[in-house]
Amino acid sequence: MSIFKKTIFTGFSPNLTGRDTARALSYLLLPWRWARISSGRYVVLAEKKLREYFSVRHAYTFDSGRSALYYGLKTLGAGEGDEILVEAYTCVVVVNAIKFTGAKPIFVDIGDNFNIDPANLENKITAKSKILIIQHTFGLPAKLQEILAIAKRHNLKIIEDCAHSLGSRYQGELTGTFGHIGMLSFGSDKIISCVRGGALITDNQEIGLKIKELKNQLPEPSLIKTIQHLLHYPIFYISKPIYNLFIGKIILILAKKLNIINKIIYKQEKAGELVKFYPASLANALANILCYQIDEIDRLNSHRQNISEIYTKEINNQEINLPWRNNPIDFKNCACLRYPILLKNPNQLLSYAKKQGAMLGDWYNVPIAPADINFKKTGYLNDCPKAEFLASRSINLPTDRHIKLSDAKRIVKIINSFSGSN
Repeated sequence: MSIFKKTIFTGFSPNLTGRDTARALSYLLLPWRWARISSGRYVVLAEKKLREYFSVRHAYTFDSGRSALYYGLKTLGAGEGDEILVEAYTCVVVVNAIKFTGAKPIFVDIGDNFNIDPANLENKITAKSKILIIQHTFGLPAKLQEILAIAKRHNLKIIEDCAHSLGSRYQGELTGTFGHIGMLSFGSDKIISCVRGGALITDNQEIGLKIKELKNQLPEPSLIKTIQHLLHYPIFYISKPIYNLFIGKIILILAKKLNIINKIIYKQEKAGELVKFYPASLANALANILCYQIDEIDRLNSHRQNISEIYTKEINNQEINLPWRNNPIDFKNCACLRYPILLKNPNQLLSYAKKQGAMLGDWYNVPIAPADINFKKTGYLNDCPKAEFLASRSINLPTDRHIKLSDAKRIVKIINSFSGSN
């Protein structure tokens, strides 16, 4: 990796801004703000902004998307003996949320769009099937018309997993508004971010009141964990610009090893176990940062769409398969969280790009990510061949607010110059 070129990141806190860093530092350094780190008015304001954005009657925040999903499942009655349908090509925290209710995850294969294959869904439904989680991978809406028709025939309740698709639209309506409940995530790599957070939305009054009741029983977030989340901002803000000088890399490694900053997924979660400090309510300090980002959803997605169109038009390497070109999509309705590409040897491209100063993404390189989880605990039966095939060949390109036109063209140049024999 050249020390003379700015490193291009796909992950590594892509929503990070100086404004949000200053806000985080204010809670860390100003004594008069300390009493408002855990609780305060910004949680209520964030929920109000979400209700207005989605035009729904109910929106409630949680410490994370995984906690939000767990309570969404509980609200819809998930429990012992129930089967919850969820796509393979997903994250272990989704599976954990299902298992923590006592229900059993049933994995549905995906299509070329990385979303649920309606035909395979039909084959996986049994008399025990109760809830279907519809994931909109990389921000591309799933085939909702077909999927919802199947769900209606089998009397399935619906949770839309919009962790990737906040702001995406299907037939003119926002994803998250088609099911009984929409789940949102505000983790560090998502559409908008306050480092850690999630929400549930619904326009159903009865369901909304049940969510509110469950949410009101939550404890306040751990102060230590909230401080770790807030420290994420200055540490990444300092480290990213000097990552190519190795100093930034060292700072990040030390911050993680010394537990100064949060982990995206904890060791217990990888083992399919609960962590003691979650679920909890969303910290007020993080909700303060979230409020600013909610106002930016559509502008940020417009940028992602423009970057995605550059990749679509300008990548011409014959070794690279572009699913979003081969199966044309309407970029204006896709949040384009990341831009997926396929090739036979993804690790070679990841390594080649890294040497050129571009750290590309690998969501997901296994059907249930990350690769170092306890697969036996997930219940996955190796029965989703398409998900396994796509996971073995997929890489994703960055589209976030910090990817300038020149960065996108630099990535295109790297990919076009790549050869499996490099």
